[in-house]
Amino acid sequence: MKSYNFDSLKFATEGLTGFGCTVIQDNANLPSFMIPINKRTNAQLYEGGSQKTHSAFVVDDVEYKRFFMSKFLNCIINGRAYSWPGMDPAAVIDYDASHAACNAKGAGFHLMSIPERAVINHLIYKSGFVPRGNTQYGKSHSHTYEAGEQTADENDGSGGRRTTRTATGSGPATWFHDGTRNGIADWVGNVWKWGSGMRIKDGEIQVFVGNLAAKQVAHTDASTYWKAILPTGALVEPGTAGTLKYTKDLKIATATGEAGTNSTSNFGSLAAASGVTIPEILYELMLAPKSGVTYSGGFWINTEGERLPIVGAGFGHTSNSGPSALSLANVRSLVGTNIGFFSAFMELESVI
Repeated sequence: MKSYNFDSLKFATEGLTGFGCTVIQDNANLPSFMIPINKRTNAQLYEGGSQKTHSAFVVDDVEYKRFFMSKFLNCIINGRAYSWPGMDPAAVIDYDASHAACNAKGAGFHLMSIPERAVINHLIYKSGFVPRGNTQYGKSHSHTYEAGEQTADENDGSGGRRTTRTATGSGPATWFHDGTRNGIADWVGNVWKWGSGMRIKDGEIQVFVGNLAAKQVAHTDASTYWKAILPTGALVEPGTAGTLKYTKDLKIATATGEAGTNSTSNFGSLAAASGVTIPEILYELMLAPKSGVTYSGGFWINTEGERLPIVGAGFGHTSNSGPSALSLANVRSLVGTNIGFFSAFMELESVI
């Protein structure tokens, strides 16, 4: 007979959701509501993918059976990140502080990684349901009757006030990643979410191997874990000749273009420069668009210096919002009332 943990909150949560959601306690013995995401291959996630296990489930060349994503945008209690409903999402927090709040919870907890974000986005586009969210000051820009509970506001520029952030999970089911309340709330909108394990440096695309971000390794500018990508898909040392780069003219190229900023209202507008082959890893990590997929969300770039990713857009990005919204225009010290994060968790001892 299977042995059950009858912790009342955990058992009730798993029972009511059919294990669609669970409760994980941290080193302070406080709970977070987390969504299990089971191991999949690239072929299961997108058209043309190989039978390779997706990078989100691989740490140090070892495959793991799942990771857990926060169900709710995180708040911070006593320096630790928590996935709780009905809270004002943490905001005005930079990249390093977001890492610290996640890492403080103990081994396995970490800032949501770009590989983990990619898995969930692939599942969204596979399903055909694209979530909405707080994308126009407390409501959905496309379905303005959909609204969440106000937790913060700002001057509207006309002498009045307008809603900014909304309470975690307070929107309708369409604001959850799968269109049901068993999903991840506020995947789109409310606040931008920092992502780990990926950056650009002077336009060069750099990643960690697999989902190494789950081990809380150093994400500093000078970290030796950053790897660049060749058109073959091989991971090499940053600065190696012929690595892949984003350019100011929104191409994926091997030559460094002019430094500067640019944006497009749709991630799907990115394209390979002439003669450049896009390797599987960029599709896998949703850092390049696949043909035949209708993406929702814009793309922003600054090719000067180190730039870290924020994803999903915030409360005022209207039609530029969406699961694919990706900004690579941000220094690690950036803060804003519209920037927060998700923590994630991986059972690093649970190999399958």
